[in-house]
Amino acid sequence: MFKLHSNRCTECQICQQICSWEHYGHHAPKRARIRINADWPKSPDIHVCLACPERECIEACPNQALSWEGWVHVDKELCDSCGVCIEVCPAGGIHLDPKTMIPLVCDTCGGQYLCVKWCPTHAIELKGVPDHE
Repeated sequence: MFKLHSNRCTECQICQQICSWEHYGHHAPKRARIRINADWPKSPDIHVCLACPERECIEACPNQALSWEGWVHVDKELCDSCGVCIEVCPAGGIHLDPKTMIPLVCDTCGGQYLCVKWCPTHAIELKGVPDHE
């Protein structure tokens, strides 16, 4: 789904801002489905669901709260916030919403891929699509 270029990331966090605006209508980067972790002088780490073919998070969920719908969908009624999906995610692309304690997983903004569209340095791109405009 995504190709990440951490060496291009400037830590501007536009991706986190646009994600939170899309999902909550206000600035809430801690609730974004993409995370930028910085440890200067190293390149930042970009953490987002990469839609890996193994889908370990779905297999590991003890409540069958996760399913594949072109992205990992979280059934809020079935989820008990156990965090197993977070532990098994090889990309570190899942974290708990600090307000609801439900896992946050990239849903592609309904296919809009807003983080890709708004990233000024192209640190996050669609896999196999060199020019995403």
